[in-house]
Amino acid sequence: MVVALTAGILVAGCGSSLGALSSGTSTTDPAPVTTTTMPITGEVAVAFPVVACTNASGAPLDSSGWKPSILLAPIPTALVGKVEFYSDDVHTVVAPTGWTCTQTQSWDGGVGLAVYPSGNPNPPVSGPPSPGTQGVFATYDTTAHSLGIALVCPFFTVPSWQQEEAKCATTPPAGETVSMPTPDVASVTDPAGVVGSLEASGGSFQVTGTVIFPQVEPAVTDGSAVDVAEESCSLPQPALCATVLSDFDVREFPVPGGSSAFTPRPSGSEGTGSTTPTTPRPTTPTSPATTRTTPATPTTPTTPTTARPTTPPTSPPTTAAPTSHSTSR
Repeated sequence: MVVALTAGILVAGCGSSLGALSSGTSTTDPAPVTTTTMPITGEVAVAFPVVACTNASGAPLDSSGWKPSILLAPIPTALVGKVEFYSDDVHTVVAPTGWTCTQTQSWDGGVGLAVYPSGNPNPPVSGPPSPGTQGVFATYDTTAHSLGIALVCPFFTVPSWQQEEAKCATTPPAGETVSMPTPDVASVTDPAGVVGSLEASGGSFQVTGTVIFPQVEPAVTDGSAVDVAEESCSLPQPALCATVLSDFDVREFPVPGGSSAFTPRPSGSEGTGSTTPTTPRPTTPTSPATTRTTPATPTTPTTPTTARPTTPPTSPPTTAAPTSHSTSR
């Protein structure tokens, strides 16, 4: 049974804080999500109910992961009540309200989530979805697996031996467009009729997607295991796909943990990140050292210079000799 909570969050302009959740009520049927908004336009942060995904046979997942009942997401005001979260207790995606979520497994150990209309007579839970299938399809893998390499090699550079292992295509599919918002993220579009890299592409409407491959060095160059993720949004509503994918980019961005070889957490997002903290470290001791030397140099010469001229004039008191003569007299 899915527990849906009616909850609202209010968001003001820059620098403001989220308002409190309204009181929730448990129902057997998903209740509409309501929000209270300030007189602004754009996006609001909404507390959405979380629908539990099942396995391919429809049974509940045996997972000890976190099981949130509600989650927050900033969405366009026009989509309030039209989307909700779907989770397997480890990964979470946004998709249209009232759909079905199934966890899928690949032969190499990768995990996927397929969210699709509940009335689909041929649910896309075994094998790739056919062209034009409506749904949100997410895949989570690692470059230690050939399927994980195949997920990213059309868009990122991988070692030649990995390209051969995954049988990577030498050229991108005709008609597919790719942009790189960051060195770690590829935004992919397969227009209508184009059979491209994304699941369900080739149908009567375009499919958009995002592929995440953290450029962590030296793991990427060496071909070591890096967690990767991909999501395809196959929906007739492009505006809805934009929200689905942007939430995925933020929510699923993998960052190496402290126990890995890449200990600085911020450096996990970019290949050059690990060098960033290193550069200031040698610079910091160097500049203070220079500062100390600079004042010392002018001070030292000044003191001896004054002393030296003072000594010679003092030596002429050999006039004391006449005084000694006087004494002898």
